[in-house]
Amino acid sequence: MTDPARRAVAFSEPGSPASSFQHMRVSTQPVEEVVTRLKEKIVAADLWVLHEINPQMLLHRDGYDIGAARQILFFHPRLMWRLLAADSAALLEAPLKFAAIGFPEERTELRWLDPRQAFARYGSPALATLGEELAGICEGIVTGLGL
Repeated sequence: MTDPARRAVAFSEPGSPASSFQHMRVSTQPVEEVVTRLKEKIVAADLWVLHEINPQMLLHRDGYDIGAARQILFFHPRLMWRLLAADSAALLEAPLKFAAIGFPEERTELRWLDPRQAFARYGSPALATLGEELAGICEGIVTGLGL
């Protein structure tokens, strides 16, 4: 039986502005399967999986119930070196992150921010180049998933 003190939160559909700075692919696989394959593809792209955040578990600890959701943080020291050499203010842009969000109708959304836009806003040609490279890497990872 569900604890009446618990607060259930359903995932909302993304607002229209999100499409201007996020990318999304949809899968019929469960979140855990998408995350397992995603981590394999990140490693295969010669990047490091730095951390996995489980928002479902974290919110549950404080009385909120949500569907399956995971955030995968990834990057690599060679990329951080390039980022810092170009503009140390851009440190906030790393690591990159994928979010896998499970919806009740057996749909998993995989979302990520566009590194091209994030890095271009610094006005540094070196960061713009890095953003282009990272955007291609993210696309390659997702394409490798077959979503």
